[in-house]
Amino acid sequence: MVEITVRRALALAAARGGGYPALHCAERTLSHAELDALANRIANALLGMGLVRADRVALLLPNGVEYVAAALACAKAGLCMVTLNYRFTADEHTLQLADCGAACLIYAERFAAQVLPGAARIGGLRRICLGTAAPGDAGFDDLVARASAAMPDAAVSEQDLFYLGYTSGTTGRPKGAMVTQRNRALAYHYWALEFGIGREDVALHCGPFHHTAPFSFTLAQLYMGGSVAIMEQFDAHAALRAIEQHRVTWGFMVPFMLERILALSPQARRAYDLGSLRMLISGASNLSTRTKEGILEAFPGVALHEFYGATEAGVITNLRPEDQKRKTRCVGRPVFDTEIEIRGEDGRALAQGEIGDIWLCGPTIFSGYYNAPVKTAEVFRGDWCTIGDVGRVDEEGYLYLVDRRKDLIKSGGVNIYPVEIEEVLLTDASVGEVAVIGVPHAVWGEAVHAVLVPRPDCVIDEAALLERCRSRLAGYKVPKSVEIREVLPRNANGKILKRMLRDECVAAGPA
Repeated sequence: MVEITVRRALALAAARGGGYPALHCAERTLSHAELDALANRIANALLGMGLVRADRVALLLPNGVEYVAAALACAKAGLCMVTLNYRFTADEHTLQLADCGAACLIYAERFAAQVLPGAARIGGLRRICLGTAAPGDAGFDDLVARASAAMPDAAVSEQDLFYLGYTSGTTGRPKGAMVTQRNRALAYHYWALEFGIGREDVALHCGPFHHTAPFSFTLAQLYMGGSVAIMEQFDAHAALRAIEQHRVTWGFMVPFMLERILALSPQARRAYDLGSLRMLISGASNLSTRTKEGILEAFPGVALHEFYGATEAGVITNLRPEDQKRKTRCVGRPVFDTEIEIRGEDGRALAQGEIGDIWLCGPTIFSGYYNAPVKTAEVFRGDWCTIGDVGRVDEEGYLYLVDRRKDLIKSGGVNIYPVEIEEVLLTDASVGEVAVIGVPHAVWGEAVHAVLVPRPDCVIDEAALLERCRSRLAGYKVPKSVEIREVLPRNANGKILKRMLRDECVAAGPA
């Protein structure tokens, strides 16, 4: 039986692609053959250092050619990649390196101060530096230059872990989701079918690769033999410039990025030739109705997809372009080979339209949380799992996200869903960004609190805003307090860190 592995799938794609461009990053371009050879060299170097099948290799690198090649090297050598967040502190890096049991760390010189103090506490950890290496560490370039460019001689199974995808930590301490080679190889195939990704495409990816979606979509495009333009960091003008320069046909951007592009004037956007662009894919968090309408207006000939996904499952559902205007606040129907079911707290399936926990089943669902059997048991029931999101399904089988279970506000025993309130607040032209959270309240347990960021050169009229809410929402949903800030805390992928906001309010004490 031929096993389904990332190693085999991407090696075949490289053989087909040959001299065709695979990666564009800054002023550098690598063909599929060159990328494959670099990945082989890294894989052989790692094996030559004594790493063995299933060892964990932690990556702390900026978006770039070496990041992609190192990931492919892990797949080729039967090693398990672990991506580290470059925003983490030394203590946070220590926790993750210890939790995953890392055998090797590949880091960029610029991140040395953040990771080396913690890495020094991990016994037996081999360290490789991209740049000038610290004493005792191996230099990436020298190590790779001495290694063979041939396919590594390593046994790889489809059930081997391809990577541990640590959750973003917006609701608590990150956990390592175990993702196998079979899981991801199938996912790339399904996503290519769902989004129509082909060999002639050029993808743009500008989100940090330590988050699952930007990196996975990059490999999905390589899987199909096309090209990927990589941005090290997102900037609205730079993104449009990259679309023009590389004749990008599609791109994945989180809502935060799309909002930044919409913040540019129409004249600024028209300064770039975006005629090659045929598709935009949004995910990681919900597109507000206001942002979605802005994108549809600003890019009338570009197909917009909005998917619901997670580190633990990849893409789960997708709202296709033809449904964007008729399905408000919807994230679409399940993608290929994926099932969803809405269940109550007692585990029973709920009727159409009822709100409950979203349960998932399919071959791209993760295998559990690494080194956390209790947490894994909490989220799995046989082949089905839940990742803590709440939603409902309509009569056509389309999913509507209501909120994360941990973001629900319980006031006086009543469930309140923040996203519903946020949608109303965003209809005010003076409001740029919003986060609605529950804050401690002596009588009701929790009270609705709105944290707002005004649009540039705008002043928010709190009284008028609350009156707008009262005219559109039940009384118990209207914010009991409003706070104006200059910025909202976000992780590197643009998700608002509501946990951080709540922690600050808890520290302040009950209202």
